[in-house]
Amino acid sequence: MEVNFFGPTRLCRAVLPSMRARRIGLLVHVTSIAGRVVFPACGLYCASKYALEAYAEALHYELTGFGIDSVLVEPGPYLTLLLENSPGPADSARVSEYEQLATIREVFSESFEQFFASDLSPDPQEIPDAILRLVEAPAGQRPLRTVCGPDYGATLVNSLTAPIQADVLRALGMGGMVKGEIPIETTVN
Repeated sequence: MEVNFFGPTRLCRAVLPSMRARRIGLLVHVTSIAGRVVFPACGLYCASKYALEAYAEALHYELTGFGIDSVLVEPGPYLTLLLENSPGPADSARVSEYEQLATIREVFSESFEQFFASDLSPDPQEIPDAILRLVEAPAGQRPLRTVCGPDYGATLVNSLTAPIQADVLRALGMGGMVKGEIPIETTVN
């Protein structure tokens, strides 16, 4: 949570005053498809990415009137040192109590190792290329979410939740926060 959520929120808090004063800015939040779909044995990682997803999306709406874009880049699996550097469970006695789940970390790691050794392994350059496209895109026209690499259904999740979120904003009388719409007054019963 410190690296994946609190660090980015502190950085936003530091840069937003000058962006608001200039009435222009771009916040690019690098999350993960694990902030949209869940992988077993990665609960804490997914939780940190879900938290950043929610924060960045809230900023996306809140900052609309200030000329500041808050967007998300959601990479799928890429060959990095993430799995290699992730600490394993410290309490092996407790892990063994979970029977077949005791080896889930190894199964997960082996699955991705095989994937990365295959021809299906994506090029990590896709991520900075996607970020550059967002930076170069006209202000106010950047997509909220950009998925990179294998998505395990994250693109579908994004497409299904976007209209629901827009309806929530409209129902709350905040339709102006939906990109491209004018404010709509709504009476909530």
